Amino acid sequence: MTLVKYTRPRISRSFDSMLDNFFEDFNRGGSNYSDVWRPAMNVSELEKQFDLSFSMPGFEKEDITVSVKDHTLTVKAEKENKVENEGTKYWTREIARGSYERHIDLPENVNTDKIAAEYKSGILTLSLPKTKEALPKEIAVTVK
Repeated sequence: MTLVKYTRPRISRSFDSMLDNFFEDFNRGGSNYSDVWRPAMNVSELEKQFDLSFSMPGFEKEDITVSVKDHTLTVKAEKENKVENEGTKYWTREIARGSYERHIDLPENVNTDKIAAEYKSGILTLSLPKTKEALPKEIAVTVK
C-alpha cells in the first residue's frame, strides 16, 4: 500500500490557520486528550464571520462555558458522570458523559469582543465576527 501526501487547498489564510489549529488539537495524544469526549464540530467562513457549531446533546446551557483570553477561544462543558446501580450490566454504552474542553487559537481578524453564542436543541453555535479591517471593501473608480 502506498500513502500519498494530501495537501488541502488553501481557502483563506485566516480560515486555514484556524483549521490547522483544529486538526493539530484533534491529533494530539496524551492522557489529557485520550480520556476526554470530543463532540462533532463544524466550521464555516462567511464574508463577515466564522461560524462554529458543536454537537452537544444532553447538556443544559448551564453546563457550557465559552471564554476568550489572549485570542484563544475555550469551550468547556461538564456533565456529571452518574454512578449506576451496582447490579446494572451494560451490553453496550455509547452515551458520552464527563467533561469536554477545547482551546482554539483564533485568527487575528476575529473581533473577540463581539462573539455571540447560542445553544439550541443540543447544538452550540458560535458566531465570530471579523474585524472591520478584514471585511471586503469597495472602492469607487471614476473614469475620466
